[in-house]
Amino acid sequence: MSRLTAEKPDVSSAWKRSQLYGVAPHYVPAVPGSGTSEKPATALLRAAAPTLAAVGEDLTGLEVSLLLANRSGLLVQTVGDRKSYIGDQVERRGLFVGTDLTEERVGFNGVGTALEVSRGIAVNGNEHFIEAFRTFSCFGAPIVHPGSGRIEGVLNVTALAGSTPSLLEGFARSVVRQIEHQLVQNTHADEYRLMTEFRRATSRTRDAVCAFGDGVVMSNQQVESLLEHIDFDTLRRMIADARPDGVTTTSLEISAEREVAVETRLVPSGGAILTLRPQWQGAMRITRGRPRPDSSGHVWGSRLRSVRGKTGSVAVIGEPGSGKTTAAREIGASQPIVMDGLDAQLDGTQAWSQRLLSSSRSGAAQLIIDNMDLLAPPQLALIRQLLSSGAAPRIIMTATAEAVACDDYVRSVVALADNRLEIPPLRARVADFPALLDAVSRRISGGTSYTFSPAALQALTRQPWPGNLAELHRVLTQVLSGRTGGRIAVADLPESHRGDKTQPLLGRDRAERAAIVEALEAAEGNKIQAAAGLGISRTTLYRRLRALKIAH
Repeated sequence: MSRLTAEKPDVSSAWKRSQLYGVAPHYVPAVPGSGTSEKPATALLRAAAPTLAAVGEDLTGLEVSLLLANRSGLLVQTVGDRKSYIGDQVERRGLFVGTDLTEERVGFNGVGTALEVSRGIAVNGNEHFIEAFRTFSCFGAPIVHPGSGRIEGVLNVTALAGSTPSLLEGFARSVVRQIEHQLVQNTHADEYRLMTEFRRATSRTRDAVCAFGDGVVMSNQQVESLLEHIDFDTLRRMIADARPDGVTTTSLEISAEREVAVETRLVPSGGAILTLRPQWQGAMRITRGRPRPDSSGHVWGSRLRSVRGKTGSVAVIGEPGSGKTTAAREIGASQPIVMDGLDAQLDGTQAWSQRLLSSSRSGAAQLIIDNMDLLAPPQLALIRQLLSSGAAPRIIMTATAEAVACDDYVRSVVALADNRLEIPPLRARVADFPALLDAVSRRISGGTSYTFSPAALQALTRQPWPGNLAELHRVLTQVLSGRTGGRIAVADLPESHRGDKTQPLLGRDRAERAAIVEALEAAEGNKIQAAAGLGISRTTLYRRLRALKIAH
């Protein structure tokens, strides 16, 4: 790192993050593949279009280029004179529409770092982490929706190295202000069009219909009975995969014997209309589904099934006691080699490292590294090396969500995993809870079946469960002690788990609570990212956190 870089705290921190991500300084972004289907214009592109069109004319003959990236760090538009020297250099150095400019991919740069720190950032020449970008100086300015406070993307003003940073910053912020103003104007029009489409859709059918817009969700009454089984993130993924023209029909499995047909139609101005049709007899008012238990006696949803049968390494992330180790064993080979990070503290790091190397050369099909987050940096570096080499057995590692969020070394190892499996905490598994009680009860009692009264089920469902499955196992062991079957009432539960006197959440609120908790877990506690993932404003997220009594 140069002396100039080392003297600037922001640059120094970004370089350290880039090194932890494993970015190679000589990396040059490749031209993105053209096989992906074309999507309709995003809200960001539509808002930026008039401003960038006008600015583009003014840039003719000038050595300045504008790079517009979305909130995921993907380059969505370039503006500038392609015949100029800098226009030629922008393309030669891999800056095409679709290029990933996140720090994880290309290290310290104006787009990725602006998204990382949520503010404007200047990058001068050699401060760029990868050599390909050191020809440029730039200023990246986040584009923030004035209504929701959500970052919609980044505008990066790029010039040749040595250009005056203050001029680049002033130009960037001026253009961003115009784009942000247009975002507000478009939002009002888009919400009106979405509401019109929603009313038209609900007037023609008695099916469950919901509409998703930018920070807006609308639904008719029929949707409520399905929300206990289908979370908003699942529906948003269907919208992301929908084709831009016509109707996309998919089937969604919500339990062992129940499927919902989902028709997705994108609205040209932004958003989508979804029609949900349960595929079983008399399905509109339904009782809670029964997820399919696996051989371990626990219940796993689509998360576990999504990585079963896949190749490549897996990082299993979750709270203590949530079932990470069981999930790791269920993913792959029946007789894996299992190593525990805790043993390194008991037996010594050198012996543990030697055992890891021996295991990696043993010819085993699968190597599970449990409690990876308890390891010291030298052992984490060794795991990084094994993951990068691709020569080791299939590595499946477990770590706590807190460690991944707070420890840069742990996060850098997780970033190298080919697949990432998030195990939700017990308090978020509302739809799974009856089947979980049945599976864990049978496991404790050796197969005996028990019935939980509605009040007992409600009391247990509303517990915070900080100890997750381990705590549930302890509580049920106490409840079932000395019993040979029968009905479990609230009075049979430990006093600490009989619930409180607060008003119970309705089905829709429980589903919303579960979706918010899951989004916070996925965003590692970052409320801006969680709100973005849910499609709501940060203000709305905080209001729902308070209303649903979610600790934050």
